[in-house]
Amino acid sequence: MITLIEALNFRCLRYISRPMDNFHVLVGPNASGKTTFLDVVAFLGDLVSGGIEKAVAGRTRNFEDLVWRRSGPSFELAIEARIPETLSDHLADTGLDTIRYEVALALDSKTQEIQLQAETVLLKAGKCHDGTSEQLEFFPGRVSPPRSILLGVRGRDTRAVVQKVPAGNDNFYSETYVQKGKGWVPTFKLGPRRSALANLPEDESKFPVATWLKALLSEGVQQLILNSLLIRKASPPGQGRSFRPDGSNLPWVVADLERNAPERLRDWVAHLQTALPDLESIWTLEREDDKHRYLMLG
Repeated sequence: MITLIEALNFRCLRYISRPMDNFHVLVGPNASGKTTFLDVVAFLGDLVSGGIEKAVAGRTRNFEDLVWRRSGPSFELAIEARIPETLSDHLADTGLDTIRYEVALALDSKTQEIQLQAETVLLKAGKCHDGTSEQLEFFPGRVSPPRSILLGVRGRDTRAVVQKVPAGNDNFYSETYVQKGKGWVPTFKLGPRRSALANLPEDESKFPVATWLKALLSEGVQQLILNSLLIRKASPPGQGRSFRPDGSNLPWVVADLERNAPERLRDWVAHLQTALPDLESIWTLEREDDKHRYLMLG
């Protein structure tokens, strides 16, 4: 689970560092950066899955549009995620419970090409919380921006796994070996336009957590852009059981929950009841003439 999202000089966000939990509601005026905040994760996902061109060109033709107030040559993004317990047992240092991925993108002053100025994957000890709830605040808040959000490897509580060296090699360090010299992995020189995490060696025995993070970003990020017109219509057969971003196959997803995970369906209905207290149940029906499926509310 993602536990922290950070951005510096990214689009309309001068700076934000927001801890995350299972569920959040973002509250803020129009054009305050709520969509941009969520786009941090989506941008990193595009960077890992498709490279710099996909991440940038999918948002703008001009790189400067991605920089706060178009006032500089670069921006920085970072996320942290809690390491699954099934993977933490394989680490050389089981006290490290968080993985962090941070990048800086910039325009090369000579070639005017977009490049990865910095890229690091590191394992670290997460911050402990005492369980007290924080006071609610408006998004994105007023915080003085730091010069950089790039942490790098600092102190005993961090361990580098992937590190791109400017004008140098891309280094990979095993997560699982304890003895010095045993976790060495050949370095590569991918260049400033290729992501090191995207080219992580395919060896889960040495990189169990980084491999998981790579898959999370490249395959596990889904943006929801619901289409109310499609949701109102009955859904034709053959739509699949994985929820589509436009919501067009929702009846088939619910039907699958009815058959295979009724407890999850009940949990979803209970969640909806926080906004629709009169809602009692949701089920699906199939039209006999064309096999389309639609929702019924009770």
